[in-house]
This record gives sequence, C-alpha cells and structure tokens, in this order.
Amino acid sequence: MLTRNYKNLRIFVAKYLQTITIMRKIFQWMLAAIITCGAMTLTSCSSDDNDNNIDNLSEKIIGKWITADVNGQPALTDKKRVVTFVSATKAYYSSSRTTRPEVEATWNDKVEANVAIDGNKVTLTMQTDEQTTSVEEYKISNINDNYLTANHKVTIMVDGSVTHTAEAVLCLTKTTADYAEPILGLWECEGLIGDETYNDGNDRLEFLSDGTYRFYHKDDAGQWQAVTTREFQDYFVDGTLLATRWKNKGEDELREWWEIESLSGDQMTWTALRLNPDGSTFQQKMTWKKIDLNLAEKILGKWIQAEIDGKPALTNKKNVFTFVSATKAYMSASFTHIPVSTQWLDQTEADVVISDNKVTLTMHPVGHVTVVDEYTVLAIDANEFIANLKVTATANGEASYAFESIVRFVKQTTDYRDAIVGTWEGRCTSEGSVFDDGQEHRWQYNADGTYVYYVKDGDSWVPYATNTLNEYFVDGTLLCTRWIDQGQEHREWWEITIDGDKMNWTALRQNEDGTTFTATFEMERVE
Repeated sequence: MLTRNYKNLRIFVAKYLQTITIMRKIFQWMLAAIITCGAMTLTSCSSDDNDNNIDNLSEKIIGKWITADVNGQPALTDKKRVVTFVSATKAYYSSSRTTRPEVEATWNDKVEANVAIDGNKVTLTMQTDEQTTSVEEYKISNINDNYLTANHKVTIMVDGSVTHTAEAVLCLTKTTADYAEPILGLWECEGLIGDETYNDGNDRLEFLSDGTYRFYHKDDAGQWQAVTTREFQDYFVDGTLLATRWKNKGEDELREWWEIESLSGDQMTWTALRLNPDGSTFQQKMTWKKIDLNLAEKILGKWIQAEIDGKPALTNKKNVFTFVSATKAYMSASFTHIPVSTQWLDQTEADVVISDNKVTLTMHPVGHVTVVDEYTVLAIDANEFIANLKVTATANGEASYAFESIVRFVKQTTDYRDAIVGTWEGRCTSEGSVFDDGQEHRWQYNADGTYVYYVKDGDSWVPYATNTLNEYFVDGTLLCTRWIDQGQEHREWWEITIDGDKMNWTALRQNEDGTTFTATFEMERVE
C-alpha cells in the first residue's frame, strides 16, 4: 500500500516539476517578447542609464530638435516645435499653432531665442512680437545623440502680464535633415493615404524661395489651373517640419502641418498624425514627384498669347515671344493699356533666366523703364504652354505697376514679316470694325516698317492726306499698326494669314459694355 502511494507521489512530483519548467519557459518567452516590443516602441524616447549623463549640456544640446512625444504619447503634427541650438546662448524656434485660443495664433518661422543653461535647465526667451514674450524651460532628464527628454514649462506674457502657462513632459528627437532648400520647385501629388484634409491628391504645389507657395488643381478638362481665390499662401520648412497657412477671400485663415519623411531627388513623402473630432487619431501620407519640364529646350521657338485667365486674349493685348536660346528672347507687342508707357515693342531684346519651371524675362522697352515678366510654367508641350504670369515694371527705379494672371501661349511655325511686304486691297467682311464702311481699302507695306494707307478718289487710289507716322510690324501672325491722324495717335491689331496672293485678318475686340466681337478682313495682293 505504501509502495503504491509512494510511486503515485513520485509520479505527481515529476509532473508538477515538469509543469513548473514549462511555465518558467513560457514566462521567459513572454518576458522576452515584452522587452522586445517595449524596445521597439520606446526607441525614440527610452531611458538608458548609459546616456542620461547631462554633463557638458552646452555641447550636447547643439543641433536641431523636433518634438516626438508629449506626456508619453506621439505628438500630433500640428503641435510640434523645432528648436535649433546654434550655441549655448542662442537658438531658433519654429512652430505653427492655432490650438491655444487664449493666445494669438502664432506663426514662428525660426524666431531667434536667447538661451541660458543652468545645470540641467535650459531656458529660451523669445520676443514673438512687440508685446509678446515667450519663455520656455526645459529641465532635461536625459540626453544623447538621438533624443532628449525634459519637463517642459512655457510661460507667455503680453505687455508684462502672464496670459498663458502650460507644462508637459516632452521628448525631442535630433535631426540632421533640413529640407528648406530641396523643397523649392514644382511638385505633383502621386498618392494620398488616409483621410483627406485639405488635400485630395489632385494637387500641384510650387514652393517659392520667398516663403510663399502656389496651389494648382486640375480642372474638368484636365488642365492645371492656379487657385486664384486666396489672399495669401505662406509656408516654411524647418528641418523636417512643413507648416502652411492660407486664406480664401471672405473666409477664415486655414493651416496645415506635415513632416517630410523623406526628400531625395525628385521624390518626396509627407506624413502627419492628426486628431479626429472624437479624440482618436489617424495617419496621413502623401507622395510627391518633382516636375522637370525641361524648359531650356521646350521653350525655344516663337509663341503667341492665346488666353488670359481662361478667356481668349483680345488681339490688342497679345504679345509674341521668340526664344532663340535659354538666355535670350525677343518680345513683340503693342500695348496701350499699360500705364507705365505706351509700349511699341518690335522684337525687343529680353534677357532670360530659367530655373526649374520658372522663366524670367527682363526687358528695357525705353531707357528709364524696366519690365520683368515671370512665367511659372505649369505645363508645356510642342504646341502650347500654360503659366502663371507675374509682371512688374519700374520707371526711373520706382515701382510703376504690377499684375498677375494665368496665360496660355501657342507655338507659331510661320512668320509673315517678309510675306506682307507689298500692296494689298480688300474690304471688311464683318460688322463692328473701324473699317466697317463697305468700301475697299488699300495698304502698301514697306520693308522698312512703314506703310501707306490709300483711299479711293474716283477711280484712283490716293494716300490718305491727314495721316502721319504710319508704322507697322509683323511678328509671327501678329500685325500691329499705328498712325497719327489730326494730332492723335491711333493703333490697331490683327492676326493674319497669308497664302500666296490672299491675306485674311481677324481680330477679337471688346465693346464698351464688356462684350466681345470678331472683326474680319479679306485682302488680295495687287501690283
């Protein structure tokens, strides 16, 4: 009996010890898994006894730091800051926040900060405007080459009175990337992952060096069009943080923040952690491709303006550009609607600078006037280009006028400058023209840029007696004429086609009420 019980006891003990061994192994596996997962999730801001020495803080703090965690939670992208310590006494601070209603919405693009270091405490003092002073205290508990953790306190004072204080535990990671320069240029969205905010993936963004950007969207016809409803569009990049703000006419200002995950060559990726109304978070991701339009080659040739802000260009507001190289062009136009001067430009030379998708032409139509045309090209092929045009002019060194518009130019393969020389007769074939009199007219175009206008006297043609000056030029298909009649200068513009001894004129003109009409003329060469 005792032998049998002892045998059963041995079996029980053996099974118990086996169970304990198995449980110990399971516990070890679980513990290893927990440690591994913890290391994976806490890599950016974990505590390491070998790295928490804060000696030589004035040296360790140098560099660019961006917010990673707030109170142990990943920081929302629109609540991040970038602090760049250039020395133990000076730093630059960037953030873009609208989440504190008790404080004016701040737009801090590398604001200079005075730095004081005392033991493990780093204090930044910034004057964000004439009335507002911001003081940030970082009591650093851990710092190494990759991250720092600190108890953070911010105090904002307006006119010497404290208006806001806040405290949190922050983790900032160090970054050596700074995409302020590489982001310049035109980018097209290739993909959007996550809920839409203000971007729907049908975007082109052009980042300019002056801190402004342009936003383009495809219309129903598949053409890129600049959004023209905005009063301003600003941005800044500091390290990997991209902050944008804009305001549509009659609406409140809007802002959006992204982190540039990567930017190499013509590829760029953005990510953002955002907050839903219910307090949950979601992740966004956008991928971009830089647009290289190869302008230096594609822009060569002769181009005539076809549209202004999506509408057909009036003939008296057209111009012709002939790009003979990537550094030189010639412009022809005959404007009376530009206040700086009454411009008569017959292949006026222009200096050209091409950078990415921008073509800048600088001209001196008369001695005291400088005109700069900036064409930000959205699309170009063998037949046309579409661009955002900004024109500025100075007279005697002072600003005279400026305007912007969206323009479309079409390529010209013909030039009637030589073909028009000779004598032509014809009549108006439409209503509403200045020559809508039912009579035939005669012009003699000379090779020196002058012409003679004839009228009928019985059966004979005689020069029109009161006309003087009588100048013209043809560039491509654009014919511009000007004359003086009884002391007053007149001008007229036509687009022409010449086929042997036949010539046709057309012109889009505008009535006083803003409506337009098309004038036409049919002519024939005579000996």
